[in-house]
Order: sequence, then structure tokens, then C-alpha cells
Amino acid sequence: MPRLRVRLPLISALVLAFVSLSLISGAAYIFVLTGATGTADRLLIDRAEHLIENQISLVRRQLDPVTDNLEMIAALVGSGRIDIESPVDVREALRVMMGRVPEVSFAAFATLDLKLHGVSRQPNSTFTSITSSLFDQPRGLERFRALQTLTRSFWGALFWSESLKQPVLNVRTPVRRVDNAFIGGLIATVSVGELSSLIVNATSDSDDRFFILVDRTDVLAHRRLVKPEGLGLSEAHPLPTVQELGDPVLARIWAPPVYSRQLDRALDGRGRIVEIDGQRWVFVYREMKGYGPDPWLVGQYFRIEEATGDFVRLTNGAMVGAGTLAVAAVLALLIGLSMARSIRTITSAAEAIERLEFDKPFHRSSRLREIDDAGRSLDKARGALKWFGAYVPHRLVFRLMELGEDAVRSRRRTVTVMFTDIVEFTPQAEDLPGQETAELLNHHFALLGACIEREHGVIDKYIGDAVMAVWGGLSRMEDHADHAVSAALAIVAVVHEDNQIRRAAGLAPIRIRIGLHSGPVVVGNIGAPGRVNFTVVGDTVNIAQRFEQLGKEFMKQGEDAVVLVSGATMAAVKDKAALGIAAVEPVRRLVKGHDDPVDVFRLA
Repeated sequence: MPRLRVRLPLISALVLAFVSLSLISGAAYIFVLTGATGTADRLLIDRAEHLIENQISLVRRQLDPVTDNLEMIAALVGSGRIDIESPVDVREALRVMMGRVPEVSFAAFATLDLKLHGVSRQPNSTFTSITSSLFDQPRGLERFRALQTLTRSFWGALFWSESLKQPVLNVRTPVRRVDNAFIGGLIATVSVGELSSLIVNATSDSDDRFFILVDRTDVLAHRRLVKPEGLGLSEAHPLPTVQELGDPVLARIWAPPVYSRQLDRALDGRGRIVEIDGQRWVFVYREMKGYGPDPWLVGQYFRIEEATGDFVRLTNGAMVGAGTLAVAAVLALLIGLSMARSIRTITSAAEAIERLEFDKPFHRSSRLREIDDAGRSLDKARGALKWFGAYVPHRLVFRLMELGEDAVRSRRRTVTVMFTDIVEFTPQAEDLPGQETAELLNHHFALLGACIEREHGVIDKYIGDAVMAVWGGLSRMEDHADHAVSAALAIVAVVHEDNQIRRAAGLAPIRIRIGLHSGPVVVGNIGAPGRVNFTVVGDTVNIAQRFEQLGKEFMKQGEDAVVLVSGATMAAVKDKAALGIAAVEPVRRLVKGHDDPVDVFRLA
């Protein structure tokens, strides 16, 4: 039987909170006046843990603004307030960000044409502008394609900076327009030397005994890494081990521990005692996550003799009484802040629903009845709307929010329809486990979807391994054919790039056929009263699919893609020169449903 949770009305909670605070303050005051004792060992461990918590907080205060500033720039770019067509504007924004966050050694924006526009901080605190190709960066294209499928910032694995001659932490942020189309990526790096400076200079009484480890043996931050020259670090060996660092105490952190009844109980699994040359050392550490694929171990070590000191009895009752009252005031403030945070969660949830963001759960359990009920109701709504958002194009939802039912009223429109299909996918899928087949299709559809959405198209449906997309269906689009052709050519390019990666990994390439046709269709809700689809119907759709099938006659062995376009689509294209298709000549072919041969243009 599940345990019942006590939920209080808001007013009762406030009254109970202040009464409780008064009782706690009085009890604490009496307790302190009667005297309090504690062991020096426990107090020292508490002090060390407090220092480590401060170190963790310090690291977060220094690294989190890097993420926050990148996301702010991403929002400005996504809303069009920073012109990504101007490298000067992009670099200026990055330079301003690096001025606000001095820990960042390098920041850059990767564009869809695989260029990297960045700013590098020099040792004399000046900035140098950099423009290069992603192909020139180690695994640059692979990292960019991985970023293309993400929706939020993340801290990646360490990589080597040749200019700094040391490894760097890195955070990457995808940049998307307001319609969620991917338009580039941002990256910022923080050197291991800068991270080490943070923990070494954090406190005056630490005696430089702080450290951060990765995988228990690799040293990420230490006083020796402030200037890592002489450690023999390289791209193949970016971090020193505890044995290579030159710190004889840290080198023995994982030596067999020494038993100490009092300290072992005080450490409670959060540290260990090691004896080195007759001297006992206490290691205290905590795990820290969120800044890369592997958790960090943040810690400090000190001599066991330092457990003696003047951490004994507290006797000044007046001072403690004042401190108790201060704690009571802080607790009251925290309760108020907690209530405000709970209410703000509900507001944020409503705003997220309006933006069609359903991935994160909104509800945070609260002992305040009204807030808890509201949160649960919103979370149930989120669960239902999440499925709605997965099956209905976001462009259609935004259109419905803007126009209401008028947005889905059936009407005739001139559109361009695209069909894509993977060549010989069924034999390939038969040799793959079910999960790998799903992952392959999801990756393929993510690449195609990014190209289609970037050109303002709408994916109408997935049919097995095929995709049907439409331009001009939701709203009138005078240049629907131009956008559709541009998306088709972008798909060819991205499939070719993806196949290069697949071939390098020893995998079979994914080959696709693409057919485009333009013409009149009926757009609107089609289906039974209880189950409808917003889609397009008409002969234009059938002809587009036949052009995709016609690709079988044109596609040669070894080609990654073929794009066939009808004469109607070519006639509807307004700027052939800009698309690079002005010189394409048609061939005549018979298409099912037509008595006479029709013009067929092969664009790729």
C-alpha cells in the first residue's frame, strides 16, 4: 500500500512554518546554552566537506555561465537578432560573451555550409578571429552531425587544443530557429589549466591540496596543471595519471586504506585514510556530474594530525542565540522561496506547453495541496500533449493556435510534393536486429527532416522507409518549388556526407530516390469523424510518387541519390540560377497515368 503524503492548505503551511521556526529557534538556543560537544575528527571532516562543497559550487558558478551565455547567443541567432550570414556579427557576439566569461579560451559558431567562425583568447588577453572548415577539425563533421539531432546544450568529452597544448572542456549548443529548424551549432572551451586555477585559488587555507579526478586515476584539475608544461601531455595522452602528476600524496590515494574507528565512521564512505612513509593522510571527496560523459571526483587531502584544533565546545550563548534567530529567518526565507519556485514551476509549465515543449516533466511534488494538484494536472496534460506533438507537425499546431479551426478547413492549393525512398531497404533491414533497424531509420529521417524543415516544408507522413513532404500546404507559398528543390539538393548532400561516415565505419551506404512534382491538391482534414489526418490529396501526389519510382530507371550502381523533377515543378521554380539548375535539360519518359511522354529533369 503506497504511503500517504500529507498535503496542507497554503495558509496552514505558512502558520505551521513560522510556529515551527519559533520552536526550533527556542530549542536550539536552550540546547546550545546547556553545552554542545563534538569530536575534532568529525568537525574536521565536516570542514573539509564544506570546503569541497564550496569548490563544487565554485566550479559550477564558473562553468554554468558558459552554458547560459551560449544558450543566450543561440536564442538571439534563432530569433534572427544576430545575422549568421555575417561572420563579423557572429564573432563580435562571441567576443562579447568571452569578455563576460573570462574562463572561456575559445568560442565558435559552426554553419550549415560547414564553416567554423570563432574567437580565440590569447595569453595577453587579446582576441584573435578564426575562420576554418569543419573538415580541418578532428572529428569536426561527426560532432556537427551529432549536434544536429540534439535540442539542448551538453558538455562533451575532453579534446586536445593544439594552440594551448593542453586538453579543454567543451560545451556545445545546437542553434534552432523558432520553427525548430537546425541552422548551426555553438561551441565554447575551457582549458584544464584554467579549471585548475579556479580550485587552487578558491581558498587561502586549502594548502593547494584540492584535486579533481576522472575515471579515478586521470587528474583533471590540480595545482600542477595550472601550467601543465613538462608533463608530456598530448592528443593521445591528454591527462596525467595520479602517478604521473608528481604529487607523492595524491599518487597513493587508492593505496590500501588504514583503519581508524573514529574517522572511518565520520567519513562514512566519502573518503579514506592512507599511510605514506609513516604519515597518515585523510582523503575526502565527492562525486560531481554534468560536465562531460564521465563523473568527476572532487576532493581534498590533509594530515590526520590536523584533526586536532579548537573545534570543541560552543559556549557563547548570546552569539548562538543570535545565530539561531538568523537561521530561523533564513529558513523562513527558504520556505517562501520554495513556495515561489513551486508556483513558478506551474507558470513555466504552461509556457512550455504553449511552445510545444513536452520532453521534460513539469510536476515537482509539493506538500502544498493546491500547488501539488495543479502540478499533477499539468503533468497529465503534458503526457497527453506529448503524444499529440509527436504525431502532428509543429508547423500545423502553430497554425492551429494562430487561426483556429479555419487553419484545417479543406481548400485547393498549388503545392510541391516530395517523395523519398531508400533503395533496397528491405534486404538491408532483414539482416539487422529490430532495434538497429529502428535506429537506422530514425537517424535517416532526422537528417531528411532537418533539410525539409529548414526549407519550410512539412513532413506529411512516413510510409515505411519513405517520406512524403509538402511545400505550400499550410499557407500560400509563392516559391514553394524553389524551397522543395533546395531541400532535395540538401538531402543529396547530407546523405552523401553520411555515407562517407558509414563507408569509413565499414557499413553499407544508404541510397535514396527523390521525386518532385507541383500542381493543385486538396488540403485539409481527411478521414472519418473520429480519426482524421491533415494531409493533401490529388493527382499531384500520385505523380510525385511515380517520379520517385521512375528513379529506378535513372539510378546507376554506386550513386548515393537520384533526384527527378517534373516539368511542372521546373516551370514553378522562380530562380533556377540560384539553385544551380538553369542548364538542366529534360528527357522524355512515359509516366503511369499519362498517355504521352512527359518531361523529366534529373537534378542529381
